[in-house]
Amino acid sequence: MKHCDFCRIDVEGTLDRCPLCGTPLEGAPTSDPFPNVAPVRQAFRAEGLLGTITLLLCLLVVPPLAAGLVGPLGALAIVGTLLANYLFLRNILAHASDVLRMVERYYFVLLAMALLAYMATQAPMVSCLVVPLLCIVALLVNGVLLLVFRGSFVEGYAKYLIMDIVLGGVPLLMVALGFASWPWLAYVSAALALLLLVALLTGTRGRFAAESRKLFDRG
Repeated sequence: MKHCDFCRIDVEGTLDRCPLCGTPLEGAPTSDPFPNVAPVRQAFRAEGLLGTITLLLCLLVVPPLAAGLVGPLGALAIVGTLLANYLFLRNILAHASDVLRMVERYYFVLLAMALLAYMATQAPMVSCLVVPLLCIVALLVNGVLLLVFRGSFVEGYAKYLIMDIVLGGVPLLMVALGFASWPWLAYVSAALALLLLVALLTGTRGRFAAESRKLFDRG
């Protein structure tokens, strides 16, 4: 019977990857007990996470609206874009083979959208709040996953961890370049990136080093 080290479960059948997380399975295959169906449970969990993130991002519009930094029409446009984005992603979640990997990649898409929005609008809310908060959420989520799954999470997602650590310094870079006047969230993002790096180097040093070598080995 095959086994998933990431989810710590046994999987019957001939699947090559875990139906919950997409991690390659170890062990000998057995006969399939059920028909090959889509991982509905996985999509349901990701949909809840996506809905929570969308709600939090919508709530971030309230303080600038109350302070007069953004008008009602602007706030409505932002919330409408977030809701449309949620509905779009919700529609494709059922067809995703690895939801966690998709969420990791989608963080990079959101960060790129935020940086492009700042380049287009020069809005302080984007540079002081949206960009650092995106980085903080990504670092916190990956820190929790690392704490729970340890080496098994590093094995499948080392490149995302490295990219998250590097991008965690982007808000601080924006402060240094004068693009953000309120630096405190940027300091938090940089501190979390440093803590995540220390956790990787101390708690999963051997596994992280091995996975990093695979990423940069061109031989």
